[in-house]
Amino acid sequence: MTKFSRYALAIALFALSPLGHSAMADDRPSLNGGTGHMPSEDSRKQIQEVLDNYAKSVTTGDRALFESQLLDEKIPFFGLGEKLSPSFEPNLQSLQDYAGFRKAVFESGKKYSQKISNIDIKQDGDLAQVSLDFETTLVESGKGVHGWKILQLLRVRGHWKIVSELYTVR
Repeated sequence: MTKFSRYALAIALFALSPLGHSAMADDRPSLNGGTGHMPSEDSRKQIQEVLDNYAKSVTTGDRALFESQLLDEKIPFFGLGEKLSPSFEPNLQSLQDYAGFRKAVFESGKKYSQKISNIDIKQDGDLAQVSLDFETTLVESGKGVHGWKILQLLRVRGHWKIVSELYTVR
């Protein structure tokens, strides 16, 4: 048996042993979308409630309910088409556009309906990330937009709060 063969055999036996198995990559959280960072059942329910309140508040025009889901009104809250505008200023203030969303959705006098789907929740302790697809329809005309959003949430004093929202609009 060659020196290389002995090393290969030792590695294979270590990987099959109980000690080696505990060190294998499939026991660690996945970095490529596997089963790592699954939310607890309680967190999943609480985060789903935040999402339900989000959609409900947009549909009913309830600004207070919507804002109760946010950590702060100055969170990163930014929508874009497929690509950033050439005039985009690369700084945090450019991403803090909740005020624009508030004017369009809650202060315009228009009524919207919002549906969300394809919800994917990841959690690690008091940090969670949600990605989802959405469809928002102007009730009066039936015209709508759709897109994808990523929400980051923190569990603050036992309650999940949205700390950032980035989304596409088409």
